[in-house]
Amino acid sequence: MNTPALRTATGRRTTWWPGWIWAVPIAAIGMVVWLMVRALSSRGIDVTVSFDNAWGMSVNNTKVVYRGLQVGAVSNLKLAPDGRHIIATLDIDGDLAPYVNSGSVFYLEGAQPTLADPSSLKSIISGPTIELIPGTGAPSRHFVGGVGEPPPRLAVALPYLVTFGSPVGGIAVGSPVTFGGFPVGEVASLELAVDPRSGAVETRARLLLDPRRFHLIGVAAPRSAANWSPLMDQALAVLVRHGLRASLAQTPPLIGAPQITLEMMPGAAPADLDLTGPFPAIPTVEGGGIQAFAAKLGRVPITEIGDNVRAITAHLSALASSPRLEDSLRHLDRALAELDATVHQSGPQVAPTLRSVRRTVDALRRSAAEIDATAAAASATLSGSAAPPGGSVQDALQELTQAARSIRSLANYLDQHPEALIRGR
Repeated sequence: MNTPALRTATGRRTTWWPGWIWAVPIAAIGMVVWLMVRALSSRGIDVTVSFDNAWGMSVNNTKVVYRGLQVGAVSNLKLAPDGRHIIATLDIDGDLAPYVNSGSVFYLEGAQPTLADPSSLKSIISGPTIELIPGTGAPSRHFVGGVGEPPPRLAVALPYLVTFGSPVGGIAVGSPVTFGGFPVGEVASLELAVDPRSGAVETRARLLLDPRRFHLIGVAAPRSAANWSPLMDQALAVLVRHGLRASLAQTPPLIGAPQITLEMMPGAAPADLDLTGPFPAIPTVEGGGIQAFAAKLGRVPITEIGDNVRAITAHLSALASSPRLEDSLRHLDRALAELDATVHQSGPQVAPTLRSVRRTVDALRRSAAEIDATAAAASATLSGSAAPPGGSVQDALQELTQAARSIRSLANYLDQHPEALIRGR
């Protein structure tokens, strides 16, 4: 029986797997996609902040800090389209997104190191940092930054207006407002106003005051911030009538940062809280600072003081070079020398002659007379000066007078008791 031969059949099968050769590029593409997703998710949020100056900021080196913790860094710096500002792009951690709202504020700390704030001196080495102060409101990504140490946040912020009759340099948005040394608010905005007709120049500053920091006695805290306004206006109106004024100050004086301060000014001209404008206006006075120091220095009569000093110096020079004073001192020295010689020549065995005693007495009296005449001439010379003589000159004249009086007393005693040269008084 014959067995039929078996035939080998071939066929073509299709599959979705491209083959092991494609495993490596597919894995590489997957790794790249994963790294991109990770980078995008960890990059956080981009925030732009406008500053008047770069103040030493640098890309990737200037840190963004929140409560002392670094939460981002400056990723880009560029000039604003108007050419007058610097736009800093901040890369902030995504976890901070809920804290970046329309009410948030960014402050550039260490931009201007000053001795008034020793902590700012570290920025000379490390550079400035940007401090994030969270706020409330809708999410926002564009802000106008402040410069300097951020002030404490205000629980309630009520706007008030103060106007200074001159340009105010050094005051910046966010600068503190103090009352009796206590921080009670901050500067919200500054505006320079020039009247081309009269040439008047003034600075208008809008302040934000926190009524809670005034601790109004006998006033219950309202539940709503809007209800604070009439209570605060009433309290400020009373304070203004009693002399409350806004002025400029520096703390520490001369070297500190300028700030606006509210102070009670006894004797200030009568004024009232102006409620007619868009914001209540607090009256101002020309305050402290370097301008006031220069003005006070200009009122010191330096010229008159210099003239008086020169006049006194000239009179002292004339007195010191007076021949009468030299003659008196010469006579006194000669009389004392004679007296000393007489005493040394007199001993237990040798008694001084009456003639030598008389001669000594006469010399002493002449010396006393010369000293009196010299002192009288010096007093007459100094009395004609535009400025009274100093204490040292008066002491010298008194000592001369006392010396003459003592010499005259000695002469009188020796005249009556010549034996005292030997036996003593």
